[in-house]
This record gives sequence, C-alpha cells and structure tokens, in this order.
Amino acid sequence: MIALIYFSLPSYTFAQVEVSSAKWNNVSGFQYCVADECETFKKIELSANAIKVGENISIMNLDTETEITKFLVKSIKYGRELKMCWIGDGEPMLSTYITVGGCSKNRKSQ
Repeated sequence: MIALIYFSLPSYTFAQVEVSSAKWNNVSGFQYCVADECETFKKIELSANAIKVGENISIMNLDTETEITKFLVKSIKYGRELKMCWIGDGEPMLSTYITVGGCSKNRKSQ
C-alpha cells in the first residue's frame, strides 16, 4: 500500500520533465482538491487517452457514473523511469491532478 501511494504521487525524487502533450494506456487515480479539502478517486474514466496542455479533460466517477469535474490542463509532468504522467490544473505542480500509467510523450498532433 505504501509503495502504491509513493508511486502515484508526483514525487520529485524521480526524473520528471514538463511536456506539452502525452498519451497513456491506463488511469491510476485522480486527486481532486477544493478549498484545501482533497479527495482521491481510483475508479475513474477520462474523456481522452491523450491530451495537450490547453485542452479540457473530464473525469467520470465509475462508482456513481457521474462526472466529478472537468478542467483545463495546465501542466503535464512525464516520469521517464516510471512511464507515468501527472496531468494537472496548475503550474508548476498542483493539488488537483490525474495520474496515468503507460504514459509517453505524444509526438503526434491531435
């Protein structure tokens, strides 16, 4: 459990680079924060499996089958060693973010 939490957080102990777009194979989780109150969701679905900074993405709660939120992507961090990305609503890093696995820098325009 500790390892799962450790690897799902945007830790700066791993080499991360800011990228302008990314694509991914799976969704690990979503941390949603409003007024310093945060909640983590694990059973979610995203409106896309690739995104660019400046595009909107929506997050669906699969337990309730309702949209949690939709936000403008302002930051994408790519972790080379883990092949993970952190997609967020702020810069340089944020409190609300999506963690995705099987991530790669998206070289194609969408």
